[in-house]
Order: sequence, then C-alpha cells, then structure tokens
Amino acid sequence: MSDTVEVGKYGRITLPKDLRQRHGIQEKSRIIIRERENQIILIPVTAYDNPTDALYGSVKLAPPVDDPKAEARRYLRGKALEDRF
Repeated sequence: MSDTVEVGKYGRITLPKDLRQRHGIQEKSRIIIRERENQIILIPVTAYDNPTDALYGSVKLAPPVDDPKAEARRYLRGKALEDRF
C-alpha cells in the first residue's frame, strides 16, 4: 500500500483511517520511528508480542574474532604505543 499525506505545522502527519484501523492504531498509541537510508519507517508498538523485539537489529555488532585474547593483546599494545608518543 502507498499513500501520500501532507506534512502539517510542527511536522505532523495524519495516517489514513484505514491504515490506522488495520494496524490497531488509536489515540495515544505508541509508534516506533526508524530511519533507514532515505526512508522513514513507522512501526506500531502493538505489532510486537515482546517490546524488546523492536530493538532487534538496532545495534551494529563487530564481526566475530577467532582469538579474543590475541585481539585484546594487539589492541592494548597499540594503545600503549599511542600513550608513549
């Protein structure tokens, strides 16, 4: 579905009635707003059984490390060299 709505004073928009009804959005409903590249995504909080599901994917993780101890030693050596100079 695609609709065009107008942005009003103070940046407010009105969601079309059929869209609100379909997603159970009522007055005082909470909506998560995400920005992804050039898109603004609205996610009704009621869409989640567990509210923490809304956070899934919001934290960028570093790739796994084969040898964490060696990686820590490398990092600390680099930090020590920075502090010396």
